[in-house]
Parts: sequence; structure tokens; C-alpha cells
Amino acid sequence: MGAGVLNQLSFKRESVWGTPVVPDKSLGIHFGDGIQTDNDTQLLQAVKNQLAKNYHAHIGARTHEGDYEMDFLTDFPGYFILGALGSVASVLKSGETIVYEHSITESENKPSFTIEQVVGENVRRYAGCIFSAFKISGKAGEVIMLNTPVKAKSQASATKITPVYTTVRPFNYVDTVVKIGGTTINEVENFELEYTNNLELLHTVAGSNDPSFSYVKGSEVNGKIEMYLDNATLAYLNDYLAKNERAIDIILTGDAIGIASNEKVEISVPRAVLTSGETKLSEDYNLLTIEFAGIYDTVTTKLVSVKITNLLANYN
Repeated sequence: MGAGVLNQLSFKRESVWGTPVVPDKSLGIHFGDGIQTDNDTQLLQAVKNQLAKNYHAHIGARTHEGDYEMDFLTDFPGYFILGALGSVASVLKSGETIVYEHSITESENKPSFTIEQVVGENVRRYAGCIFSAFKISGKAGEVIMLNTPVKAKSQASATKITPVYTTVRPFNYVDTVVKIGGTTINEVENFELEYTNNLELLHTVAGSNDPSFSYVKGSEVNGKIEMYLDNATLAYLNDYLAKNERAIDIILTGDAIGIASNEKVEISVPRAVLTSGETKLSEDYNLLTIEFAGIYDTVTTKLVSVKITNLLANYN
């Protein structure tokens, strides 16, 4: 009998959507539901001179969906961000020999992955996994979190691989800088930023019970920043009231690597509008909570972008 503590998750990028490959990367994630299969079982009823209501059943539009939550590391979680956004360009960082910079941006075509999910004796490989979103969140005193919803094309049983994990430490709150309009906000107590590509999987008549096609709808970026209220942060309440647009940047800087670099993740929303701003009456320290939504920026031609600096040569 397998113990839950021995569960594991591994993955690998596919060349063709839905064509499974053998995973070769493993990642520590939090306990949760993971991917689950819903057969959408259809029960048929008819008047057939019998007391029983159901006379037949078949599998309907089957889905394989779920989400993963993990401490945010600088290496393998980048695959999941790439999976949601779509495109990556990797280069050797100037002045370095083993440090690389990966610029991840939006594209219509999304890379797919085979994910091996081991739950005790149940070893499943989900092929054609596409990430429909990612959310990065942080709070004073805690580790930075990454959450990624995923939808798969199919599933099959497998023989589990032997996982090998990296020793990169997760980012935490002291590694974090939040900027609004290019200015560092020292009063931030917590934040979250979510990107979604509104991915859908489509089933077809005379096809498979599993999805046959994938497509994305209009992408969105939304977020929230909660900060202590003072003379400096009051400006952002005024920005909300005036509908001023501001760039939003979240920068995570980790351990030293290479000659003169650090592990790093830089998330940039070049154009955002503040959609709400509130300061509640309280006996605690006064807080300002702002929510924002990204708007496509015609100057940079981006809604959002992510740059990752680490020791991986590529995200192939």
C-alpha cells in the first residue's frame, strides 16, 4: 500500500499536442486535487414498459482537468508560465558563461506537456496538457506561491519514473519587490497577479471521448495589492479615483549564480488601470487595497511578459 507522502509529479514538453512523451523533470508541489478525469457519464431513459428509469449508459465528453499549487522556484515552474503564455526566447546572459535569460511572451499557440501524476498505486500520464492560467501571490512572512490550472487531452496508465529534484530554493517575501509606475512600494503586505488565456478544449462528433481541438480566447491580467496606508501610498488611491494608468512590476531576486548574477523572475504589466481602491475603517493599521487589470500596450505590444534568469539553457 503506497503512502500519500510518496506521491510525485513529473513532466516533459511535447513536440506534438497530445502525443505523450516520457517525463524527465520532477517538481515538488503542494498536496491537492491535481488532474482528475470526468467521464461525463450519460444515463439514458425511455418509456420501455419497465420500472427501472435507466436502460443504458455511455461515456460523454470526457475531460481531464485540475490545478497545481507550488512554492515558486526559478527553474522548472517556468515551464508552466511558458505553457500559459506560449512563447520563449532564451539567450546566454551578457558577461556570463552558465547563466541564461528567458523572455516569455504571449503567442496564440501554446506548448503542451505530458504530466505524470503518481498517487500511490495509481500512476497516470496525462498527454496534451495545456496551462490555462498562472497566478503568482505573496504575503509578508511567507513563501511566494505559483498556482497553475491545467487541461489535458487524454490519460493512460504508466510505469512511474524515478524522480530527480533540483536543489533550487523557493522565492520568499524578502526576495520580492513590487513596483507601481516604476516606483518601488515598500509598504506592500500582500499581492497577487493572475494571467489567463481563457483556454478551451473542444470535443467533436465521430471523434474521441477526449477533446479533439484546443483554442484560446481573449487573454486577461488581473491582480490585487494590499499595502499599508501612508502619505506615499495614498497616491495610488488618487490614481484609482482619477483612472490613471500605471505599469505594474513584480521582481523576485534569489540566490547568486554565475559570475555576477542572481536567480530572478521579472513579471511586467506595462499598462494597467486600477479598477478598485478602498480603505476600510479599522482599529488595526490602516490598509489600502487596490485591484488592477492589464490593458494591451501598443508601445511594447504586450499585455504581460515574464523574464526568468537561471541556470537552465532553455525551456525545450
